[in-house]
Amino acid sequence: MRCSSSPKKREWAALFLFVLCVSCAKGPVLYPVNGKVLYKGKEVNGAVVTFHPKGADPVTAIRPVGLTGEDGTFKLTTGQHVGAPAGEYVVTFIWPKEVTAKKKTTELDFNMGSETYDVLAGAYADVGKSKINVEIKQRETKLGPFKLD
Repeated sequence: MRCSSSPKKREWAALFLFVLCVSCAKGPVLYPVNGKVLYKGKEVNGAVVTFHPKGADPVTAIRPVGLTGEDGTFKLTTGQHVGAPAGEYVVTFIWPKEVTAKKKTTELDFNMGSETYDVLAGAYADVGKSKINVEIKQRETKLGPFKLD
């Protein structure tokens, strides 16, 4: 028994499936997002800005993140890619700073790294308590400055 579809139709069907698989493997469409963080009116350098998708599973959700530079600006990345998927988010901030400790020199100094603390004292770190909500549209988004007190 012979198959009734022509070789051309099979080739087109195979090409369609290939394109479909390749486009699905890339993940969600990402849109460039940038913004700025101010604390008491001054630029925040080194803060981690995390966008938590509303309604997503907290364990498996993919969270776009950014790190502020010297001028307080950040660009979001999702995984290793620049941008964030369109949607609604709750935003959290952690601003780690190194603890300046009085160091005692001993032969058995096993300091494996520096200790840090959150300059914001955790006030903006809890996604359940954050009141900062943002919507990312299907286009490049420049957010107004986040003013933290």
